[in-house]
Amino acid sequence: MNLNATLLGQMIAFGLFVWFCWKFVWPPLLAAMEERAENIEQGLKDSEESAKKILDAEEQSKKMLAETKKEAKKIMDNAKNQSEKIVEESKNKATEEKDRIVGAAQSEIEKEVVNAKKILEKDFASSVMSAVKKIVAKEVSMSSYQDTVDKSLDDFRK
Repeated sequence: MNLNATLLGQMIAFGLFVWFCWKFVWPPLLAAMEERAENIEQGLKDSEESAKKILDAEEQSKKMLAETKKEAKKIMDNAKNQSEKIVEESKNKATEEKDRIVGAAQSEIEKEVVNAKKILEKDFASSVMSAVKKIVAKEVSMSSYQDTVDKSLDDFRK
């Protein structure tokens, strides 16, 4: 066998193999590699966008948290002011009610005092009349008259 013929046969077989690979094997491999490269590139872009979105979301959440804290503080301040206002109104109403009750009791006391005075005046008048009747009935001296008045006053005091 001739070395040149073998070498030539191997070169032709290798050429056919290269042509076959170039025509049928290489394009799908190349397409798969390009698709994979595009997918990787798209994945990297998506991850960068996601990272940016995460940073934006964190920043936005910080802003929202700060805003929510401000709003909560405002609500707490409003609630505190309202509670103070309600307490103050309750104190005022209680004071007004106390004044009304005290005024009503004061007027009731004044009525009772007036009634007591009238009763005392009637009792005193009847005691005086009784004493006068006794004095007129006795027609006695001044010392006897004084004793009757003292007795009548003593009866009145009891």
